[in-house]
Amino acid sequence: MTTNEQPLIISQRAGRLLTITLNDPRRRNALGTALFDQLERALDLATAPEVSDPPSVIVLGATGSAFCAGFDLEACVQDAALLPTFVDRLGRLTARIRALPAVVVARVQGAALAGGCALVMSCDIVHASADATFGYPVHRIGVSPAVNVPVLLATAGLGAARRIALSGEIITARQAESLGMVQSVHADERTLHAAVAALAESLCAKGPHALRTTKAWLNQVDGTDAAGFLGAAATRAVQATIDVCRTAESRSMLESFWQQRRSRA
Repeated sequence: MTTNEQPLIISQRAGRLLTITLNDPRRRNALGTALFDQLERALDLATAPEVSDPPSVIVLGATGSAFCAGFDLEACVQDAALLPTFVDRLGRLTARIRALPAVVVARVQGAALAGGCALVMSCDIVHASADATFGYPVHRIGVSPAVNVPVLLATAGLGAARRIALSGEIITARQAESLGMVQSVHADERTLHAAVAALAESLCAKGPHALRTTKAWLNQVDGTDAAGFLGAAATRAVQATIDVCRTAESRSMLESFWQQRRSRA
Protein backbone atom coordinates (compact mmCIF):
# COMPACT_ATOMS: atom_id res chain seq x y z
CA MET A 1 0.00 0.00 0.00
CA THR A 2 1.01 3.62 -0.40
CA THR A 3 1.22 5.84 2.64
CA ASN A 4 -2.39 6.93 2.18
CA GLU A 5 -3.50 3.29 2.03
CA GLN A 6 -4.59 3.54 -1.60
CA PRO A 7 -4.05 0.32 -3.58
CA LEU A 8 -1.25 0.42 -6.11
CA ILE A 9 -3.30 -1.88 -8.35
CA ILE A 10 -7.02 -1.54 -9.02
CA SER A 11 -8.61 -4.75 -10.28
CA GLN A 12 -12.18 -4.66 -11.64
CA ARG A 13 -14.09 -7.62 -13.08
CA ALA A 14 -17.15 -7.22 -15.33
CA GLY A 15 -18.31 -10.45 -16.93
CA ARG A 16 -15.51 -11.86 -19.06
CA LEU A 17 -13.48 -8.63 -18.83
CA LEU A 18 -10.86 -7.90 -16.18
CA THR A 19 -9.41 -4.40 -16.01
CA ILE A 20 -6.14 -4.04 -14.11
CA THR A 21 -4.99 -0.48 -13.46
CA LEU A 22 -1.59 0.65 -12.19
CA ASN A 23 -2.45 3.22 -9.54
CA ASP A 24 0.61 5.07 -8.27
CA PRO A 25 0.44 8.24 -10.35
CA ARG A 26 2.57 10.31 -7.97
CA ARG A 27 5.50 7.99 -8.71
CA ARG A 28 4.55 7.62 -12.38
CA ASN A 29 3.55 4.03 -11.63
CA ALA A 30 7.18 3.02 -11.05
CA LEU A 31 7.73 -0.71 -10.67
CA GLY A 32 8.79 -1.31 -7.07
CA THR A 33 8.38 -4.17 -4.65
CA ALA A 34 4.85 -3.27 -3.56
CA LEU A 35 3.56 -2.66 -7.09
CA PHE A 36 5.08 -5.91 -8.34
CA ASP A 37 3.48 -7.74 -5.39
CA GLN A 38 0.03 -6.30 -6.00
CA LEU A 39 0.12 -6.77 -9.77
CA GLU A 40 1.17 -10.40 -9.42
CA ARG A 41 -1.54 -10.89 -6.78
CA ALA A 42 -4.20 -9.46 -9.11
CA LEU A 43 -3.19 -11.95 -11.80
CA ASP A 44 -3.11 -14.77 -9.25
CA LEU A 45 -6.67 -14.06 -8.13
CA ALA A 46 -7.97 -13.90 -11.70
CA THR A 47 -6.19 -16.87 -13.20
CA ALA A 48 -5.75 -19.41 -10.40
CA PRO A 49 -6.68 -22.99 -11.40
CA GLU A 50 -9.62 -22.97 -8.99
CA VAL A 51 -11.21 -19.95 -10.74
CA SER A 52 -14.15 -21.44 -12.63
CA ASP A 53 -14.65 -18.48 -14.98
CA PRO A 54 -11.29 -16.85 -15.75
CA PRO A 55 -11.44 -13.64 -17.82
CA SER A 56 -11.07 -14.00 -21.54
CA VAL A 57 -9.99 -10.36 -21.96
CA ILE A 58 -7.71 -8.29 -19.71
CA VAL A 59 -7.18 -4.54 -20.14
CA LEU A 60 -3.96 -3.26 -18.58
CA GLY A 61 -4.07 0.48 -17.97
CA ALA A 62 -2.82 3.13 -15.56
CA THR A 63 -3.88 6.28 -13.75
CA GLY A 64 -2.06 9.59 -14.01
CA SER A 65 0.07 11.21 -16.68
CA ALA A 66 2.32 8.18 -17.27
CA PHE A 67 1.57 4.55 -17.92
CA CYS A 68 4.78 3.35 -16.24
CA ALA A 69 8.16 5.07 -16.21
CA GLY A 70 10.15 1.95 -15.34
CA PHE A 71 11.70 0.69 -12.11
CA ASP A 72 11.70 2.48 -8.77
CA LEU A 73 15.24 3.77 -9.19
CA GLU A 74 15.36 5.47 -5.80
CA ALA A 75 14.86 2.09 -4.13
CA CYS A 76 17.51 0.55 -6.41
CA VAL A 77 20.04 3.22 -5.41
CA GLN A 78 19.33 2.59 -1.74
CA ASP A 79 19.61 -1.21 -2.07
CA ALA A 80 21.97 -2.58 -4.73
CA ALA A 81 20.28 -6.01 -4.61
CA LEU A 82 16.96 -4.65 -5.80
CA LEU A 83 17.87 -3.89 -9.43
CA PRO A 84 18.67 -7.51 -10.41
CA THR A 85 15.67 -8.63 -8.34
CA PHE A 86 13.39 -6.25 -10.24
CA VAL A 87 14.82 -7.48 -13.56
CA ASP A 88 14.07 -11.07 -12.58
CA ARG A 89 10.54 -10.18 -11.50
CA LEU A 90 9.94 -8.19 -14.69
CA GLY A 91 11.14 -11.09 -16.81
CA ARG A 92 8.81 -13.53 -15.10
CA LEU A 93 5.91 -11.06 -15.19
CA THR A 94 6.22 -10.25 -18.89
CA ALA A 95 6.48 -13.94 -19.75
CA ARG A 96 3.41 -14.58 -17.65
CA ILE A 97 1.40 -11.85 -19.39
CA ARG A 98 2.34 -13.26 -22.79
CA ALA A 99 1.32 -16.76 -21.68
CA LEU A 100 -2.05 -15.78 -20.23
CA PRO A 101 -4.93 -17.52 -22.02
CA ALA A 102 -6.79 -14.20 -21.98
CA VAL A 103 -6.24 -11.61 -24.69
CA VAL A 104 -4.36 -8.74 -23.01
CA VAL A 105 -4.94 -5.19 -24.28
CA ALA A 106 -2.61 -2.40 -23.18
CA ARG A 107 -4.20 1.05 -22.77
CA VAL A 108 -1.30 3.48 -22.72
CA GLN A 109 -1.12 7.19 -22.00
CA GLY A 110 2.06 9.14 -21.37
CA ALA A 111 5.39 7.46 -20.81
CA ALA A 112 5.79 3.69 -21.14
CA LEU A 113 9.52 3.43 -20.67
CA ALA A 114 12.03 0.74 -19.71
CA GLY A 115 10.09 -1.77 -17.56
CA GLY A 116 6.88 0.03 -18.52
CA CYS A 117 7.61 -0.51 -22.21
CA ALA A 118 8.40 -4.16 -21.44
CA LEU A 119 4.97 -4.61 -19.86
CA VAL A 120 3.27 -3.04 -22.89
CA MET A 121 5.20 -5.09 -25.45
CA SER A 122 4.16 -8.29 -23.68
CA CYS A 123 0.49 -7.53 -24.30
CA ASP A 124 -1.35 -8.82 -27.35
CA ILE A 125 -2.85 -5.54 -28.59
CA VAL A 126 -1.65 -2.02 -27.79
CA HIS A 127 -3.75 1.14 -27.98
CA ALA A 128 -2.14 4.46 -27.08
CA SER A 129 -2.99 8.13 -26.78
CA ALA A 130 -1.13 10.55 -29.04
CA ASP A 131 1.00 11.75 -26.12
CA ALA A 132 2.31 8.26 -25.31
CA THR A 133 6.02 7.55 -25.59
CA PHE A 134 7.92 4.28 -25.71
CA GLY A 135 11.47 3.07 -25.37
CA TYR A 136 14.18 1.49 -23.27
CA PRO A 137 16.44 4.38 -22.14
CA VAL A 138 18.31 2.14 -19.72
CA HIS A 139 21.86 2.24 -21.09
CA ARG A 140 22.25 5.57 -19.27
CA ILE A 141 22.06 3.68 -15.97
CA GLY A 142 24.29 0.85 -17.17
CA VAL A 143 21.47 -1.64 -17.77
CA SER A 144 20.61 -3.72 -20.83
CA PRO A 145 17.04 -4.07 -22.16
CA ALA A 146 17.80 -7.68 -23.15
CA VAL A 147 15.10 -8.98 -20.81
CA ASN A 148 12.42 -7.78 -23.25
CA VAL A 149 14.24 -8.27 -26.56
CA PRO A 150 12.64 -11.67 -27.43
CA VAL A 151 9.11 -10.28 -27.38
CA LEU A 152 10.22 -6.99 -28.98
CA LEU A 153 11.65 -9.01 -31.86
CA ALA A 154 8.36 -10.84 -32.28
CA THR A 155 6.40 -7.58 -32.15
CA ALA A 156 8.48 -5.16 -34.19
CA GLY A 157 10.89 -7.32 -36.19
CA LEU A 158 14.68 -7.51 -36.09
CA GLY A 159 15.45 -4.13 -37.63
CA ALA A 160 13.15 -2.14 -35.37
CA ALA A 161 14.15 -4.17 -32.32
CA ARG A 162 17.82 -3.43 -32.95
CA ARG A 163 17.08 0.26 -33.38
CA ILE A 164 15.01 0.56 -30.21
CA ALA A 165 17.12 -1.71 -27.98
CA LEU A 166 20.52 -0.34 -28.99
CA SER A 167 19.76 3.36 -29.34
CA GLY A 168 17.77 3.78 -26.14
CA GLU A 169 15.77 6.44 -27.96
CA ILE A 170 12.30 7.41 -26.80
CA ILE A 171 9.79 7.33 -29.64
CA THR A 172 6.32 8.78 -30.08
CA ALA A 173 3.11 6.81 -30.31
CA ARG A 174 2.95 7.43 -34.06
CA GLN A 175 6.51 6.19 -34.51
CA ALA A 176 5.73 3.13 -32.41
CA GLU A 177 2.66 2.51 -34.57
CA SER A 178 4.78 2.64 -37.73
CA LEU A 179 7.11 0.02 -36.22
CA GLY A 180 4.27 -2.32 -35.25
CA MET A 181 4.72 -1.77 -31.51
CA VAL A 182 1.33 -0.02 -31.26
CA GLN A 183 -1.77 -1.04 -33.18
CA SER A 184 -3.88 2.12 -32.79
CA VAL A 185 -3.22 5.73 -31.73
CA HIS A 186 -5.96 8.02 -30.40
CA ALA A 187 -6.17 11.78 -30.11
CA ASP A 188 -6.53 11.92 -26.33
CA GLU A 189 -7.27 9.84 -23.24
CA ARG A 190 -11.03 10.11 -23.64
CA THR A 191 -11.01 8.62 -27.12
CA LEU A 192 -8.38 6.08 -26.03
CA HIS A 193 -10.59 4.80 -23.20
CA ALA A 194 -13.64 4.69 -25.49
CA ALA A 195 -11.79 2.76 -28.18
CA VAL A 196 -10.36 0.21 -25.75
CA ALA A 197 -13.77 -0.25 -24.12
CA ALA A 198 -15.30 -0.94 -27.54
CA LEU A 199 -12.51 -3.37 -28.42
CA ALA A 200 -12.87 -5.20 -25.11
CA GLU A 201 -16.63 -5.51 -25.60
CA SER A 202 -16.10 -6.90 -29.10
CA LEU A 203 -13.51 -9.42 -27.90
CA CYS A 204 -15.72 -10.53 -25.00
CA ALA A 205 -18.50 -11.30 -27.45
CA LYS A 206 -16.36 -13.86 -29.23
CA GLY A 207 -15.99 -17.51 -28.27
CA PRO A 208 -13.55 -17.77 -25.34
CA HIS A 209 -12.14 -21.09 -26.54
CA ALA A 210 -11.58 -19.67 -30.03
CA LEU A 211 -9.77 -16.63 -28.55
CA ARG A 212 -7.53 -18.80 -26.37
CA THR A 213 -6.70 -21.10 -29.27
CA THR A 214 -5.92 -18.19 -31.58
CA LYS A 215 -3.63 -16.51 -29.05
CA ALA A 216 -1.80 -19.77 -28.32
CA TRP A 217 -1.28 -20.38 -32.04
CA LEU A 218 -0.01 -16.83 -32.63
CA ASN A 219 2.44 -17.24 -29.75
CA GLN A 220 3.68 -20.46 -31.29
CA VAL A 221 4.10 -18.88 -34.72
CA ASP A 222 6.00 -15.80 -33.48
CA GLY A 223 8.16 -17.75 -31.04
CA THR A 224 6.72 -16.35 -27.79
CA ASP A 225 5.26 -19.65 -26.62
CA ALA A 226 6.76 -22.01 -24.04
CA ALA A 227 9.36 -23.23 -26.51
CA GLY A 228 10.51 -19.69 -27.35
CA PHE A 229 10.10 -16.52 -25.32
CA LEU A 230 8.76 -18.37 -22.31
CA GLY A 231 11.50 -20.97 -22.41
CA ALA A 232 15.25 -20.91 -22.93
CA ALA A 233 15.34 -17.60 -24.78
CA ALA A 234 13.58 -15.78 -21.96
CA THR A 235 15.81 -17.37 -19.34
CA ARG A 236 18.97 -16.33 -21.19
CA ALA A 237 17.67 -12.80 -21.76
CA VAL A 238 16.77 -12.31 -18.10
CA GLN A 239 20.08 -13.70 -16.90
CA ALA A 240 22.04 -11.54 -19.33
CA THR A 241 20.27 -8.46 -17.99
CA ILE A 242 20.82 -9.50 -14.37
CA ASP A 243 24.53 -10.04 -15.03
CA VAL A 244 24.86 -6.51 -16.39
CA CYS A 245 22.99 -5.08 -13.39
CA ARG A 246 25.56 -6.60 -11.05
CA THR A 247 28.56 -4.92 -12.66
CA ALA A 248 30.43 -1.99 -11.14
CA GLU A 249 29.67 -0.03 -14.31
CA SER A 250 25.93 -0.37 -13.78
CA ARG A 251 26.12 0.59 -10.12
CA SER A 252 28.26 3.64 -10.85
CA MET A 253 26.07 4.85 -13.73
CA LEU A 254 22.85 4.34 -11.76
CA GLU A 255 24.15 6.34 -8.80
CA SER A 256 25.44 9.10 -11.09
CA PHE A 257 22.14 9.29 -12.96
CA TRP A 258 20.19 9.47 -9.72
CA GLN A 259 22.39 12.22 -8.30
CA GLN A 260 21.91 14.28 -11.48
CA ARG A 261 18.15 13.79 -11.29
CA ARG A 262 18.07 14.90 -7.64
CA SER A 263 20.15 18.00 -8.43
CA ARG A 264 17.67 19.02 -11.12
CA ALA A 265 14.64 18.50 -8.88
